[in-house]
Amino acid sequence: MSLHDRTLTPRIDGSVMKTSLLLLVAILLFAAQAGATNLIQNGSFQTNDFTDWTIGTTSNGTWGSGYPVVTGWPLGGMNAAKGEVGEVNFDGTFQGGTLSQTFTSGAGAATLSFAWAAMGDGIHTNGDGGDFRLLLDGIILADHDVGTIGPNDLFNGTLTANANLSAGTHTFEIDILRPYIAFAGNTPYQYVTNADVEGTVPEPSSILLLGIGALGLAGGVLRRKLGF
Repeated sequence: MSLHDRTLTPRIDGSVMKTSLLLLVAILLFAAQAGATNLIQNGSFQTNDFTDWTIGTTSNGTWGSGYPVVTGWPLGGMNAAKGEVGEVNFDGTFQGGTLSQTFTSGAGAATLSFAWAAMGDGIHTNGDGGDFRLLLDGIILADHDVGTIGPNDLFNGTLTANANLSAGTHTFEIDILRPYIAFAGNTPYQYVTNADVEGTVPEPSSILLLGIGALGLAGGVLRRKLGF
């Protein structure tokens, strides 16, 4: 090869390759993080209110007098929605309050969850601490009935379920129910927090657009290195 040929064939040095690899890693990290994003807004009631949530009740249910409210999670570290749920008129069926939120997802596998707690009122032994249910689009995916609860008992746990989501809009719902009348000051307390929907993938077009942009940046770096 002549000197002239060597002059017309610039060498792509390591910095260009390094930049390209970093951009590729950034794209992959974006895809992974997007797939792990919590699609529920205000899941731990960090706004100190029920922003993004719809509060409801069952046909013969109530959240309890003056409830729901946002208060501290009884185990500490975050906020929670608190109720004193039950029936309005006794009929022996599970009745109470609901919280729901609409979210938009890409198609793919998802994990849905929330944390729950039931606490005695410090005085009375009551028939049931509450039945906690996790629903997706009106279908019950998981539930837990606390059962008999003493005045100084505190029970807690997490409801978790897996689902394959279609691309589009879905409804995440929490039901808190009891088969007894909700008497103010004579009913155990229920708490829910840390509502979460994870694992859905972003729209493919989002990653494609980011990839095109990254390739454009890489091309710009390469052109500068080659003197074009």
